[in-house]
Amino acid sequence: MTESISLLNLVKEQKVVSEEEFARMLEPMAGPFLGLSVYMDKSEEKAVHNVNIMSLAANVIKLSSDVEHMLDRFHARNNKQWIWFRELTATIKNIGKAAFLLEELKQNVSADNLLPEESGFSKKAEEITGFFMQTLRVCFQELKDEGQRLSINSSNEEDLPRYRVRMRDEVILPHTIEEMDVSDMSGTVNRILQRYTEVAGKISALKNITNLESRDLVKHIPTNANESKFRQLGTDLHNLQSWYDSYIFNHLIERDFPILKTLRQIFFVQLNLSKIATILSHYYERHIFVSSPVTARLKKIVSSAGILEAIFFFTLYYSIKLTERGIEYAGSLLNALIVPDTCELPIPKKMGFHARPATKVVKVVQHYGTDVRMLVGDQSFSAGSVLELLSAGGYIVTKGYDRVIFQGDKRTLDDLRLLAEYNYGETENGKDNSLPEALSYLG
Repeated sequence: MTESISLLNLVKEQKVVSEEEFARMLEPMAGPFLGLSVYMDKSEEKAVHNVNIMSLAANVIKLSSDVEHMLDRFHARNNKQWIWFRELTATIKNIGKAAFLLEELKQNVSADNLLPEESGFSKKAEEITGFFMQTLRVCFQELKDEGQRLSINSSNEEDLPRYRVRMRDEVILPHTIEEMDVSDMSGTVNRILQRYTEVAGKISALKNITNLESRDLVKHIPTNANESKFRQLGTDLHNLQSWYDSYIFNHLIERDFPILKTLRQIFFVQLNLSKIATILSHYYERHIFVSSPVTARLKKIVSSAGILEAIFFFTLYYSIKLTERGIEYAGSLLNALIVPDTCELPIPKKMGFHARPATKVVKVVQHYGTDVRMLVGDQSFSAGSVLELLSAGGYIVTKGYDRVIFQGDKRTLDDLRLLAEYNYGETENGKDNSLPEALSYLG
């Protein structure tokens, strides 16, 4: 028993509680948490009518999070008596989160339909679920033993609360709200697709890791792949999904281009996969990679190789495969949405295409996310590049041209026509010129 002493911090004295007293304080939370071990045993017996994996995972997340919060408040990781209980709780919480997200994915989308040439997704997903559940069972057994050592009583009097999400092909309410029509949603779709190709590039950059042998994976965490990188990818995908749901979902453009809904499903699957990768990377870096007094003990019950394989050979592998399919869809949609047009416009008066007007043109092009070329005599320049437009400006001066030709999507060129009417956003003296409301996105 630790003697009651006072530790001085910078502000005031801090009381230290005994291990026995803390056990009594924790029991109201830890008792129901330990009680979940009964349902883990049922899941091992495959009593599926009694145990729903999603319900179990949801309860694991809630109860373990509450217990872990209290353990951290009392600095359990710094106490020899409590550090193992705390590590088991953190392991159960993280694996529970990953299991929940995977079950959500399996219940909402058939990834096999999104990747017909990768028919092994469902089988691999079941294998990963099995790995998660086996890890949870072992950890709960250890937790139960540790709870007995610490004199924490288990309680499981109530039935396991149920948790479900909408299953595929389930009965739903009739769709009675009319789809919203917008004069032109294609510009927004273009920008979403362009942004997706950027995110897809970040995901594809990790492809080489998925070609490695299992024993080589450990070399890449946290150097080439880590929690921070996966979390950023998840944020990017979440923003894309939110952007889509805010402006594209339930609009008529989905009817005109059904592939949009398929792309939205890809966003969802990739987002869930990135969340699982983030959780597992966090767990591996925090609890396996960084040594603690109980790391060796933890490695005996949690397969670090299994964690790494779940990250790289499942979540990352299939996210990359979905990226390849998503880029194909995005490319075909971009081509389908383009309405080719050509227009001849004057160069900016007095000062030509220097930094300010060139930047305005580039912002218009980037706003619509399509390729636009500026033709100057026999030369062609990208209207989406400030450097190329500045180069074009010098060529225009050399040749003495006063007009140029733009080629690209009609929506972009319509805004460039309007921009030219306002001398590309500047006065003849090189000052800022006010622009119409239609070009307010230029700032």
